[in-house]
Amino acid sequence: MNEHLLEVADLKITLPAGGATITPVDGVSLSLGRGEALGIAGESGSGKTLTLKSIIGLLPPGAFVEGDLRFALGDQAPIPYAATDVHGRGISIIFQEPMTALNPTMRVGDLIAEGPRIHEGLGKGAARERAVELMRRVGIPAPERRARMWPHQLSGGLRQRVMIATALSTRPKLLLCDEPTTALDVSIQDQILGLLQEIRTTLGMSIIFVSHDLAVLGELCERLAIMYAGQVVETGPTEAVFSSPNHPYTEALMTSVPSFDATSDKLAGIEGHPPDPRSFPPGCRFAPRCRYAQDDCAEAQFRLVPTSAERSTGCIHTEVFAGRER
Repeated sequence: MNEHLLEVADLKITLPAGGATITPVDGVSLSLGRGEALGIAGESGSGKTLTLKSIIGLLPPGAFVEGDLRFALGDQAPIPYAATDVHGRGISIIFQEPMTALNPTMRVGDLIAEGPRIHEGLGKGAARERAVELMRRVGIPAPERRARMWPHQLSGGLRQRVMIATALSTRPKLLLCDEPTTALDVSIQDQILGLLQEIRTTLGMSIIFVSHDLAVLGELCERLAIMYAGQVVETGPTEAVFSSPNHPYTEALMTSVPSFDATSDKLAGIEGHPPDPRSFPPGCRFAPRCRYAQDDCAEAQFRLVPTSAERSTGCIHTEVFAGRER
């Protein structure tokens, strides 16, 4: 049995843009173990969400996808994604803003029950019972009463729990999370992260969690993939990446995180701006913003190179970067 639930190899996503085309996701390769939580981090526009949506087939019209994506159902080895019926069954997704993702014309209980009715053929009564039980499981008080409510009648935290219950209703093997805690206050965010962790542990489910918030990823994920300008520039165990980043962009992200121990009122940012996907620079795409950049960085062909059994980096000057003074 293959230990990987999901394997993505050389994923490229091309989109139409003003009469031309852009490739906002360019050569992404990822793997996800059974029961594992993988975090994908990076600035806005780095390709995180597009990568996530490509896994479940929710790309915008006109998108062209290249590469190999394999997903394992049951105990079999991964088979080509295009040949599987995984939407709503093997894979589910939680979006950032539940108010726009939840159908406002359906009651909460019916929203959660819809998946089991469509994908498993459950009758209305049985699907409704599962919906109420899932609402109870994700910590929604008085689920029988709230199942009869409309989405707008619930708080933001309860709506996000409804999204989680909806995603779990078809008993997926893989849960995709597109920054689902960003719009929530800190206390509710912590509750949702704790709930996701408990569900993952109990059900043995795998999670891919996309966020720009490194603290959130550090709490939930064992492994990280750092994305910049459509490419994965570093991967590795979360603790190792946090303590000793192997790519200048990862280090720059870490130093941009606010700290209670900071002695200065000014936040450390990353100079410059991410490149326009219509005109990515040659060579290393981070080189124009990198304080360690060498002359050959602007010409180097990008490759994600292993630096150990568990880690890899896209930096061609790992020896220079490793000897830096922080």
